[in-house]
Order: sequence, then C-alpha cells, then structure tokens
Amino acid sequence: MPEPGEPTLPAKDVVRHLTHELRQPLSALESIAYYLQMTLGGSQTDVGAQVERLQQMVDSANWVLSDVLHLLQMAPPHPVPVDLAELHEEVLSEAWVSEGLAVQQSFAEELPAVWVDLEQCRHLLRSVFQFMRRSIAEPQNIRLSGDCRDRNVRIEFRASAPHVCPESLFEALGGNQLLTCRHIAENNAGRFSAEKDKDGWLCLRLDLPMAAAV
Repeated sequence: MPEPGEPTLPAKDVVRHLTHELRQPLSALESIAYYLQMTLGGSQTDVGAQVERLQQMVDSANWVLSDVLHLLQMAPPHPVPVDLAELHEEVLSEAWVSEGLAVQQSFAEELPAVWVDLEQCRHLLRSVFQFMRRSIAEPQNIRLSGDCRDRNVRIEFRASAPHVCPESLFEALGGNQLLTCRHIAENNAGRFSAEKDKDGWLCLRLDLPMAAAV
C-alpha cells in the first residue's frame, strides 16, 4: 500500500508500463526459440516439440499484451461501410491467424455491409480466431455463418468446446481477448455474446448495425 500523500499511478499507466517492460524479454525468448528451431534442424524431436511449444506461448503472450493495449487505447469509432464476408476472408488469409484452423463458412447471399470502424472490426475477428485456435476442442471444425436480423447483421462462430464456460469468457484481463471483442462491438453500436448448447457447442454471436440502417 502506498504511504499517505505518495503519488499513485492510474491502472492504465501501470498496464502500459508492464507491457513495455515485458516486450523485451518476450522478444528475446522469441529469438531464442527461433534460433533453437534452426539449430535443431528436425533432429531431437522431443526437444523440437518443446521449442515449438515455447514459441506458441511467446506468441500467445505477445497477443495478450497487444490486446490489452488495444482495449486501453480504444478510441471513438470512425465507421465506414464494411463487407463482413470479405473482411473474414482477408483475416483468414493471414497465416498467423488461420494456422491450425479449418473454418466452414456459410454466409447468406448478398449479406449487407455493416457500419463499423474497419480496424476495430478487424481486430475483433482476429481475436475470435486466436481464442478459438487456443481454447476449443476441435480447431479444425469451426462453423461460421452470417445472416440478417432486423437492422443488424449477425455473425455466429460455432465450435465444440465442452470445457469452456461462457460466463468466464469476458473476465477483465483474462487473456482470452473476448472482453475486447465485447467492447469493440458495443463501441460500434453492436453486441457480442457467448452461449453453449446441450451438446457442448460454443456459440459466439456478433451483431453489428447494417450500413443502410444508420
């Protein structure tokens, strides 16, 4: 506890400071993992598997830090008409996002554009796929669909996740990025929610306003 009269840092400044301090050791670990991968050259498979796991953990930690900063620095949106189906294709073409995933897409024909901040929406989609790659039971079996509901476009991400509790997915700084997804959706006059069916399938539901309805 600080002494009376001692200045205290706001929580945002503390997180920024910690993020800054962690960047260098994470970068060093990433370089070491890359060097070890190159040195092993396919030999010593057990060691190689551990190095790959180290690389994945570093990647995950870096993404969590980036996501926290994005949440703290979220600005008022600058909305433009965005084709969600096209944006999904763009995000899934990024290898660092889609590696290890198999996504079955089913969008309604002529899905209307949504009225959102493009960069915020792109970050939301990346966050969802990062979460699914790391947290669901079968990342090779993600079902993605989209249709219209009233004045909104609804996107649903479905996957088998028997051990995931929807109520815990939006905890602050939980490392799962879904709190940021909810904030981005609400920042753009939309909604982001999670639920599970009786078979243990997780459904992440994103509603965003149609551009024509704004």
